[in-house]
Amino acid sequence: MSHALIADLGGTNARFALVPIHQFEPLEVKVLPCKNYETFFDAAADYVDHCSVDLKDIDAVVLAIAGPVNQDVIRFTNNPWHFTREEVQNYFGVDKQVALLNDFDAIGHCLEVLPETDKVVLGDVSQVDPTAASWVIGAGTGLGVACIVPQDNGPNIVLPGEGGHVDLSTCNEVEDDIIVFLRKRHKRVSAERVLSGMGLENIYEALAARHGIEKRLSAPEIGEALKAGNDPIAKATLEQFFVFLGRVIGNLVLSVEARGGVYIAGGIVPRYLKEILCSGFREAMQDKGRMKEFVSPIPTFVVMSEYPGLMGCACYASYLVSKA
Repeated sequence: MSHALIADLGGTNARFALVPIHQFEPLEVKVLPCKNYETFFDAAADYVDHCSVDLKDIDAVVLAIAGPVNQDVIRFTNNPWHFTREEVQNYFGVDKQVALLNDFDAIGHCLEVLPETDKVVLGDVSQVDPTAASWVIGAGTGLGVACIVPQDNGPNIVLPGEGGHVDLSTCNEVEDDIIVFLRKRHKRVSAERVLSGMGLENIYEALAARHGIEKRLSAPEIGEALKAGNDPIAKATLEQFFVFLGRVIGNLVLSVEARGGVYIAGGIVPRYLKEILCSGFREAMQDKGRMKEFVSPIPTFVVMSEYPGLMGCACYASYLVSKA
């Protein structure tokens, strides 16, 4: 049986998997710490040596990379790995179909095959237009954003960009105070400064300062405080996080009318599904003044799949082999 080797490569971990061509559920998933390997190729060799399929039976290799892939040399921010497309092709073999995707490109392709059971609706609107554009956004270590344009024949078109670094706007005095606090440190405050793991920490510290408290918790510590239920600043931090997320998504919808829906991935929101369902997220998203009626019909979903990037790689691998 023909297989694809797929991988989601971050700065900290490299997730490898196998998938039969034209199937999309990742198999034999292994999460390898990048720090344990001098190069990507060392990690790949370790995975291939221990998986159930020989390299000769792999017809496609699709890598999702947390960063720009349109460079001559692809480098990683948090580890010393680097390689070129040519090196990847030569390593796996010139007879293999090889593709390098940005990590949110991969999530964009995942939408083509994502089961309905892996989508949770936020708000009262759930009707999508499958022919219309959609947005994917995800907060984790950073904030990723991609615009997806569906195609009748062939893979989705994923429009590249760095939407996580747009300017952050505010709509009330509390948000003004958060921005003023963060501006003293960062000068310019982007959406990623509040919509990421670091962003949770920033919001917490800024809200504490409003109460005359000098305190910063790490993102895991904020999570523990939320579980304990004894820290009102942590609770307010998560609520403000969801409100900022709604404001940013509303701005995306004003830029491109995403009647195909907005899909929220990343490591943070799925972890707090119950909390976002009860939050001011949708109200903030729709808080666009005269344009409220334009934004309100757009459906929003949380992507609950454990490996959406790998699923997107699997989908793209099928296109590669089909056109070969």
